Amino acid sequence: MLGETSTGSLAPTSGEVIPAAVTDVGCEREINEDRYAVIDSPHGKVWVVCDGMGGSMGGELAAQLAIDAIRRSLESRDYQSPMEAVRHAVQEANRVIVLRRQNPAFSSMGTTIVAALISGPEVVIAHAGDSRAYLVRDGLIEQLTVDHTYVQDLVERGSITAEEALSHPQAHVLTKCLGGDPRLSLDFSQFWTWTADDSSAPADLLVLASDGLYSLVDQDEIARSVGSRTPQESCVELVELAKARGGYDNITIAILPIPGQLRDEEPPAARSVKPTVAKKKKQKEKGPSLFSGFTWGKRLLLMGLLFCIGSIATAMILALLMF
Repeated sequence: MLGETSTGSLAPTSGEVIPAAVTDVGCEREINEDRYAVIDSPHGKVWVVCDGMGGSMGGELAAQLAIDAIRRSLESRDYQSPMEAVRHAVQEANRVIVLRRQNPAFSSMGTTIVAALISGPEVVIAHAGDSRAYLVRDGLIEQLTVDHTYVQDLVERGSITAEEALSHPQAHVLTKCLGGDPRLSLDFSQFWTWTADDSSAPADLLVLASDGLYSLVDQDEIARSVGSRTPQESCVELVELAKARGGYDNITIAILPIPGQLRDEEPPAARSVKPTVAKKKKQKEKGPSLFSGFTWGKRLLLMGLLFCIGSIATAMILALLMF
């Protein structure tokens, strides 16, 4: 993570800066297969960016199916945690697209996804494919997600550099996407928002983007724009910059101000009481047993005495019945 300020308290749930998002068809495509959505759910606010693929309406359908499935999942049931809510919702989106691919007309459709659920101080990010999440703080930028692509595998093996990957002829070959595998294994990241002891410390901004943006606008340019302009101004500026450089793909970006700084460590105030406490209390509330306060030796002696008394009583009853 980017450099952190000293430990502070939980951040408030709202900020003064308004988030923004924009999607653009670009300069060469006739159809915009990108989609973004903001979903207000009982489990928190979810921002979603999808980049569909499949042609002949397949890509935009896959992206919209994913967003609709996520919305239904979040609104239709209760979950134990934000992580569980996001995990189930994105897996449901994958299931819906896999089923729709059984139609021969849509057999090759799918979509990337990057989604961020903000629930109080907790932020959960899920992704599949090459749509990305970035963290921008005080002019610095950090990529929070790892692309699921063939060239990213080459980068991790040291065969090519990250810069070479952007212009590689197979740069857009995905190794994961929604709809590609019914047993898709998704990537999730969990963060918490902290406020700094120093009120002048810079707050974070979370950026979600499709590859149509970052393929033409590098990370430093994204950081400078996001860090120096409002989210609305930055969205427009970055999309126009990508289009000025060719805009050969659909372009989507969302910029979300975070009222504090993201960390991957849970604040002490948010840690719940361990379930063992309730269990012990329940056990303590049970009434005393017959042998309470006796050692095991005394218990055995008492049990033997009770057995003898029972045997004698039984023998006396049998004797009386015989006479």
